[in-house]
Amino acid sequence: MHKKGWILLLLLLGLPVQAVPTDDIANILRDQEAAWNRGDLDAYMQGYWQSDKMRFVSGNKFRYGWAETLAAYKKNYPDKATLGQLKFTIEETKMLSNYAAIVVGRWQLTRVKDKPNGVFTLLVEKIDDKWVITHDHSSD
Repeated sequence: MHKKGWILLLLLLGLPVQAVPTDDIANILRDQEAAWNRGDLDAYMQGYWQSDKMRFVSGNKFRYGWAETLAAYKKNYPDKATLGQLKFTIEETKMLSNYAAIVVGRWQLTRVKDKPNGVFTLLVEKIDDKWVITHDHSSD
């Protein structure tokens, strides 16, 4: 076999085809955006780690737990008018390891009377072979 053939064979054998984690992570936010925009907060929360250790930080409050966070969303966004239309913009996804990433971006709600917006930093981790948000710090 020629030298080029060996190099190609080594490349093919040494590099298994795998999904890019950043694509999987971006899909979480796309799915959340779609769920929010159809008014489905239960589906929106599927992007978060379903654990009492999941942390959500906003304003000057710390909230712990998936169920507590869902309850807060339902209280603060009781109807389609308050939900509005959500748009996420990912500015950067930095892989910290094969099992963790930091995602930095912007969020914007478009409602009839206003357009609140802000920034977020997410810690996304691969737990039980699924990427989930384990820490969310969002602010205006």
